[in-house]
Amino acid sequence: MNIGDIEYPSLKGRVSQTEWTTRVELAAIFRTHHLCGWSDLLQAGASARIPGEQHYLFVPAGCVWDEITASSLVKITLDGKVVSDTPFEIIRDFWFPMQAVHAARPDANFVIHSHNAYAVALSARNEELLPISQAAAVSLATKVAVLDKYEGVETYEAAMPGLQRALGDAHALLLRNHGALVVGVTAFEAILRMDQLLEACRVQVLAGRASELIRMSPEVAATFPYEMKRAEPYPTQWLGMLRRLDRIDPSYRE
Repeated sequence: MNIGDIEYPSLKGRVSQTEWTTRVELAAIFRTHHLCGWSDLLQAGASARIPGEQHYLFVPAGCVWDEITASSLVKITLDGKVVSDTPFEIIRDFWFPMQAVHAARPDANFVIHSHNAYAVALSARNEELLPISQAAAVSLATKVAVLDKYEGVETYEAAMPGLQRALGDAHALLLRNHGALVVGVTAFEAILRMDQLLEACRVQVLAGRASELIRMSPEVAATFPYEMKRAEPYPTQWLGMLRRLDRIDPSYRE
């Protein structure tokens, strides 16, 4: 198998079924990330914890989102040491924010980070996410935190404690002047949370000044945790997303 001029082995059948499933799901997140227009040339992207192990999967250095495959993902320890059979390395500095989240949150099986323009635009405004759309209400139902002061990129070990404190027990984080981050127990949960958060940011930015926005009543906004439970579970949506990727390019499964 090759990405560019780098040859790497197929890991299908050479790793546990649990690890392989996680690899396929994380590769699908990267492909979906690109398909939805969330990606950029900075390799933060996404990461996953392998269930039952103290190991994680991260993006191989030098690869873009739409060429990531299950076998190309790099298996690492929490401190970023490569342990998989791979010619790829990771960009260690880009792992620090993901490491911070995985270390602090046992429910963070999947972490997605985005520099989407609407998330950055909202994070640069002197306001938080407001309940002015259903997407915002869905996001706020699972709690959106804010890392409220930008002190440079988070690609340093020293930045980890501040990110962990800001995230707390929330499932989404807006990083001032930077972007967005979400955590999920499952791949679909993480993708859904990022989708709804970015849509909420887009609506709020397009809607204009906060002082002119019509907000949901507190009584209606308070119903959304219940509404989210009513909507669970819909795993068939994730299967539908995988079918869409299969129609476009099934190589993410390799």
